[in-house]
Amino acid sequence: MSKTSTKILRAGITGLAAGIAIGLLFAPAKGSKTRKRLKKRLMSLAETIEDDVSNKLGALKSVFLGEEEEEEEGDAQTEGENVTRNA
Repeated sequence: MSKTSTKILRAGITGLAAGIAIGLLFAPAKGSKTRKRLKKRLMSLAETIEDDVSNKLGALKSVFLGEEEEEEEGDAQTEGENVTRNA
């Protein structure tokens, strides 16, 4: 091996070791703890989204069902007026 290759290899190993050391020093928590926290946050987000979608679907249903009820009432009134006119 030439001196240049040895220097490059040594620099790579030193950089790798420094990266691992810095990663361990600045790691916020153990992997298992981080995964648990992430899972908890994702479950909370999923519940929030589920509630929001449920509320919006309920509002949408009430809008459509409310319009259908008004149409049915209007149809009944029109039929009643027709019966009264024909009598």
